[in-house]
Amino acid sequence: MRNETIAWFVPAQPADVRVGPEEGREREERLNLAEALQEMGLQTAMSEDLEDLRSLLSRVEPVLLLTELNRAAEWAGWGIISDLRERGSVLPVMVISNGAFGEEAVAVFKAGGNEYMVKPVHIGEFKCRVDNLLRLTGRRRGLSSRLKVDGLILDPTRRLVSRDGIELKMTPKEFDLLYYLAENLGDVCPRDEILKQVWGYHFHADTNVVDVYIRHLRLKVDKGHKNKLIHTVRGTGYVLRAPEGAPHADTIL
Repeated sequence: MRNETIAWFVPAQPADVRVGPEEGREREERLNLAEALQEMGLQTAMSEDLEDLRSLLSRVEPVLLLTELNRAAEWAGWGIISDLRERGSVLPVMVISNGAFGEEAVAVFKAGGNEYMVKPVHIGEFKCRVDNLLRLTGRRRGLSSRLKVDGLILDPTRRLVSRDGIELKMTPKEFDLLYYLAENLGDVCPRDEILKQVWGYHFHADTNVVDVYIRHLRLKVDKGHKNKLIHTVRGTGYVLRAPEGAPHADTIL
C-alpha cells in the first residue's frame, strides 16, 4: 500500500471566540472522523489558513481534501484547488458543513467540490463516501484485492489479517507495511523504499521505524510458526517469502 494522506482544512477560530458546548461537540466529532479515517488506513494533515493549505497541498500530494466550511461559495480556497487541477493534479474535495442540503450543496458542487455532508456526520456513511470517492478517482492504490501467502490472508477492504484461520490484530501502519511486503512477495524491499511507499518519506530519513515495525510484525505473524514468512536481507531491507514448495501469493477476488 502507498502512503495515503488526507489534507483537512478547518478554518481557525478568532482568538476572542469563547468555547461553548457546540465547539466541544465539533471537536468530539472531529476526533471521531479522524479515528474513522485511521481505521481506513488514511492519515490526516491539518491546516487552518489558506497559505498553510497551499504549502501543504504542494508538499504532501494528498489523496483527498476534506474541508469544513459554511457559506462554501465564498471560500477563497477554491482558487488554490483550481490552480492545482489546471496543473493536472487529481484532487477530490469533500465538504462538511453546518448548512443544509439544497442550495448550499449546489454551491459546493458548482465551486468544484465532489462530495457534501451535513453535520452531525454519520460515521459509517462518511467512511463509505470517502472510500467511494477515492476509488472513483483512482486515489486508492493496491487495496482492491485480498492476498493469500501460505496461510496468511490480508483483506484490504476490512483491513483484516489472519494466519491459519486465526485473526491477527494490526495497527493501521502495521497492516500497510505487511500488505506492501505481500504485494512484493519474493522481492527484497529496501528500507528507503519502504519509508517512501508506506510512510511517505520522499527523502533520506535517519530512523529505525521500519525495523521497529518489522519486529512487531514478526511477533504477530511468525511467532509460533515453523514456516517464517518475514526475512531480513542484511544491509538492504526485508522480504516476505512463501515457504519452499508453497504456492506464491494468490489474489482472492
